[in-house]
Amino acid sequence: MLCNNTEKYCGPSGPPDSGGIRNTDFVLYVSAIITERCSQENIVAYAAYCQLEAEMDRPIAGYANLCPNMISTQPQEFAGMLSTVKHEIIHALGFSAGLFALYRDDNGDPLTPRYINGLPLFNDSLGVYQWSDRVVRTVTRNWDVSGSKTLQHKVFLLVTPRVTDEVRRHFNCPILEGMELENQGGMGTELNHWEKRLLENEAMTGSHTQNRVFSRITLALMEDTGWYRANYSMAQRLDWGRGKGCDFVMKSCKFWIDQQSRRIECLHLIFCLSCVSGGQYFDDIPGVLPLDLSHYGGAVEIADFCPFTQEFSWHLSGEYQRSSDCTLAQNQPATSRNYGAERYGPDSACLEQRSVFVMEQCMKRMSYPDWGSGCYQVSCSPEGLQVWVEDSPYLCTRSGQILTIRANSNGWYYEGDLVCPPCPDFCDMCPPEREPPPDNRTRLAPLDLCSHSSNLVVTLWLLLLNLLPLLAGFFLCVHQ
Repeated sequence: MLCNNTEKYCGPSGPPDSGGIRNTDFVLYVSAIITERCSQENIVAYAAYCQLEAEMDRPIAGYANLCPNMISTQPQEFAGMLSTVKHEIIHALGFSAGLFALYRDDNGDPLTPRYINGLPLFNDSLGVYQWSDRVVRTVTRNWDVSGSKTLQHKVFLLVTPRVTDEVRRHFNCPILEGMELENQGGMGTELNHWEKRLLENEAMTGSHTQNRVFSRITLALMEDTGWYRANYSMAQRLDWGRGKGCDFVMKSCKFWIDQQSRRIECLHLIFCLSCVSGGQYFDDIPGVLPLDLSHYGGAVEIADFCPFTQEFSWHLSGEYQRSSDCTLAQNQPATSRNYGAERYGPDSACLEQRSVFVMEQCMKRMSYPDWGSGCYQVSCSPEGLQVWVEDSPYLCTRSGQILTIRANSNGWYYEGDLVCPPCPDFCDMCPPEREPPPDNRTRLAPLDLCSHSSNLVVTLWLLLLNLLPLLAGFFLCVHQ
């Protein structure tokens, strides 16, 4: 149908068919317009397929709309915006609940039975074709919450062969049936993303919280559509949940947290009425009445309100300044405000600070009250993981080792303690853990702060220059 500009007449004809676009597998239509959907909270962009190939159901055209009010031109946020665009393209290519029923096996046969018209059963309530249990399966988990209670927690699992193999390997759980799909967030998020609780910063989860990566699990899904072959060498490393076992992936986060050694963390908790539906993970919170505990949960709803530390940003007078993303050099603080001798860049990672860092300069001594973690450059060596502070390497010989930092740079002296992370978190090859040698570089001789202060040298020269006229006048008077 074709309507004229006044929309008063719609005729049966439209633009004539063309020959399409030669040598093209997929066409993506991109827009940046403010729509009703853009007005919804935290919607940055959205995408979908809009044309399928007739024989194999593969998407051959799709669209993506980037909400102009959410597009950032800050250099620090470019990587996040680029990741968002990639995320939306993958939706249009196949990661969509509306396409699950059209997936095919390696022989090209449908994974979901078809009617005589060639299409599966249509689910009116969901507005999509109904998939078979060879693609998505519903499972009920036992879900531990506060008060020693156990709830029944229904999850949707994507159970295609390659995805199942990848998640079993990733979580080190050989009995895992498949990968959980998101069960919260409403239309557009629910069922269309990986479960945030389990894959946190995987790029195909439903929200951006920190350093997005496109993992082997997402590539496996694209291959399991039956329409693509994945190049797994392009997959990015996903650390969240790696090797954590079946308890991590198949039970509630409260069960997992209770099994770990207790450690105090500063977590962002929110008051939420909806937490009572299954996010009751706290037996006590300082300053919170017992009757109110069930209303407190982690800040990310689609992570089932499970508490975890996450990236944040600094703002000044309402304007964005920088984020806590360690890999972005643009986040590097000014020397005068770099209290922890931090280094932001592509080779940096967030490390735990065992003690408050102090920076001194002859007559000054400063520290940052919100200490506990910082960004530091790391590298791999045959001896193990190295942490670099002000261009000096500190060798980690075992996880949990305390590095006593003594560093001098740009006229400032830094002192503090860092905790060594596990070497395998960063390096593919690690030597056996061992005690650090007694003469390691964490023991440095104390520095004479004033003799190393460039500011002091400048001050002395300025004083001398100001004294020269006075001395000249004195000698002139004596001579007369």
